[in-house]
Amino acid sequence: MTPDDRGSGRALRATSWISGTLAFGSALLAVGHAGVRIPVVSGLGPGGSRAVVPAAIAFTAAACLHRGAAYGVARRRTWAWPLGVLAAGVTLLGAAVPFRGAGSIAGIALAGLQLGLLLSGGVRSALLPSRSDASRISS
Repeated sequence: MTPDDRGSGRALRATSWISGTLAFGSALLAVGHAGVRIPVVSGLGPGGSRAVVPAAIAFTAAACLHRGAAYGVARRRTWAWPLGVLAAGVTLLGAAVPFRGAGSIAGIALAGLQLGLLLSGGVRSALLPSRSDASRISS
């Protein structure tokens, strides 16, 4: 194992953990936006424990996307890279507009870190086969 392999392995683990953390946070927010009172979480938003169904649906979708990305990155699946980039991009956009304070800051920071890791050379090359690998596989 080369130092580059160890470095990309650490970056892959970090990406998977961040994706999992975003999945867990999104799931909590989905439950909270469904009208269930969750200590601390319900106090962060302006609605309290009032149900906001569109937000609950959006957070459920985000939780599924991030969970899929966490699983795929951990298993080094090729499809995990575009899924993770999509999940991070949607989360960044959703956390920034409309901006909701501390919760938005946490979402922006984690999704930004996830996106940065996915776009880094080590994670990208570990998940996406190079052109020479693809031509060797197809022949």
